[in-house]
Amino acid sequence: MPKTGSPGAGSLPVCSADMTAAPAVSAVLGDVLWCLGLGCLLGALRSAASMLTGNGPLRCFCWDLLTFVAAAVLVCGFSAGVSASGLTRWYMAAAMLVGTLAWNQAIAPSVYQAASKILQIAVWPLRQLEGKILYPLIQHIQNALHSLRLRRPRKNVRKKPKIRKKQLQKASKVLYN
Repeated sequence: MPKTGSPGAGSLPVCSADMTAAPAVSAVLGDVLWCLGLGCLLGALRSAASMLTGNGPLRCFCWDLLTFVAAAVLVCGFSAGVSASGLTRWYMAAAMLVGTLAWNQAIAPSVYQAASKILQIAVWPLRQLEGKILYPLIQHIQNALHSLRLRRPRKNVRKKPKIRKKQLQKASKVLYN
């Protein structure tokens, strides 16, 4: 068994078949930045899905579950394809979580405000159209219908009495054979 140069670590092996070498710090930082970006992208997709479908409790649970599964797939796919070490490491999942939380806390509120302003600007001409053209047109149609109702004579809505069938003899003098 090879020994290291330090006196306290004399019995520990330097490297064995079970241990993998730690990647360089620059490779770890690159992986962390990639996973931060993937986490932000995942948070953006989750926000877009809730913006399109609403925020009911069941919908939120389903979107959260799908987001968790997508995060697991992204971490495994990233570590197998792009990562410097080729292995899934704990800091990749942590960086993806931090990226998703950063999206939800820092970026999403400003995106929601911008989307609200853009929607207000897009709807403004329609509101002007409604106020200047549609509302007076609707009022004119309602007034015309009201005056038409006033001009028409009302039908007699009294109930007609039922015409009773005449009996040949009185009910009290029914003869039986």
